[in-house]
Amino acid sequence: MTTEEFIRDIIPLQPAMHRMAEQILRNSDDAADAVQETLARLWHRRLRLSLVKDKRGYCLNALRNECISMLRHRRPTVDINTLADTLSDEPPQTALLAEQRYRQLDQAIQQLTPLQQQLISLKYVEQHSTKEIAQITGLTPSNIDTIMSRTYAQLRKIIPVARDDKEQ
Repeated sequence: MTTEEFIRDIIPLQPAMHRMAEQILRNSDDAADAVQETLARLWHRRLRLSLVKDKRGYCLNALRNECISMLRHRRPTVDINTLADTLSDEPPQTALLAEQRYRQLDQAIQQLTPLQQQLISLKYVEQHSTKEIAQITGLTPSNIDTIMSRTYAQLRKIIPVARDDKEQ
């Protein structure tokens, strides 16, 4: 694909790409970053683009993958003062137990499939509703419910709850 073809075929897709990225990421600045990153990757792969029949679909799929990657790399942040206050209010044993359980859960989530990890992140980290997750992922709400049910079952197998934890 030549520079002229790239400008003619790919650059006009930028507004549609931005709308899609904004819908997925829920942030205009992040959407603009995702579009620019995707366009840069497409530019580097422009020789392969000439072989693609559905350039619009290819570009939007590449953008979707970039947005998913950005969502995966987001990490929730906690104010250090709030964290210190929270930890000081708890007995040391409770804080230690909570930290151990958190690490167990984090290790268990790493054993899930990428789709399961994405759904867990969208639901619990970003706190999206099932309907919003369906819009983001393209899955149906019933499909999401089924996958989440299986994910919960898998997590229960990986992290069995101790008897004394249930009674507290």
